[in-house]
Amino acid sequence: MRRHIVGITGDVESMRMAYADAVHKAGAHPVLLLPTQAKDKIKKISRVVDALLIPGGRDVDPAFYGGKMNKSVKPVSAGRFYFEKTLLKEIMILKKPVLGICYGMQFLNVIYGGTLYIDLPGRKSNPVNHKAGHIIELCNRSKLYYILDIRELAVNSTHHQGIKKLGKRLTATACSQDNLIEAIELRNYPYFIGVQWHPERLSDKYSRRLF
Repeated sequence: MRRHIVGITGDVESMRMAYADAVHKAGAHPVLLLPTQAKDKIKKISRVVDALLIPGGRDVDPAFYGGKMNKSVKPVSAGRFYFEKTLLKEIMILKKPVLGICYGMQFLNVIYGGTLYIDLPGRKSNPVNHKAGHIIELCNRSKLYYILDIRELAVNSTHHQGIKKLGKRLTATACSQDNLIEAIELRNYPYFIGVQWHPERLSDKYSRRLF
């Protein structure tokens, strides 16, 4: 049986084999996609791959959601952002699966008109440490809950930004104990999931189920 092909985006310097290894172990064939602005090539990519994985990386540039740049922000290249935006549109025309991880989830939220906290440590006096492991709670009316079959999950975490305003047509499907959104889904789409943690770095059965 043919292995499904999963396209994985990212800047050249952020191509991490952990994502490719996780996809391979899940039974699919990973293909690392370098940014291009050639629309004909992007259309071809969307037809060749069976699913799209938008992995972690640096930050979404605040300019894309009306935020203000500060010294804590290290944005991904504009080339990567626009490549992912164009490719996502083509992938979704074909109704192919989409998974966003960390930056990938934040990117998906911004694409749908949402905003981000620029720097979580300044969000409140006693937040959950989102640069360390913590517990999240899943919504039991979600694809994510159906896939993982668990209500509370211990996750890893290395991010300093997070969703502030949820994008249009998106649903929050998991939250941390300080009510930060940890997972999202797009309504009325076959498979469109974003998670804030890094399942590619974990070896538990829940991470394997997600991939």
